[in-house]
Amino acid sequence: MSASPGHKRSERLLEAEAYRRIMAGEAPATVGEFAQQLLDWLRASYPDAPPMTLTAIEQCIRETWDRRHELILGGDL
Repeated sequence: MSASPGHKRSERLLEAEAYRRIMAGEAPATVGEFAQQLLDWLRASYPDAPPMTLTAIEQCIRETWDRRHELILGGDL
């Protein structure tokens, strides 16, 4: 099942914000907490954006989350 174009818009917004927060050192300790923060941000900043579940957000940001140390340090660990 593929996501709708609107859902893809929410994913792009979340991925960009996740990257921004990680690079700014604003990511919390767990991916679950990060997903909740991003869900709250999406609802507040883009109230008309298609909704997403916490599980969907975690899946959306998982690659960026898993690479956060590499992104911050600029190299492989």
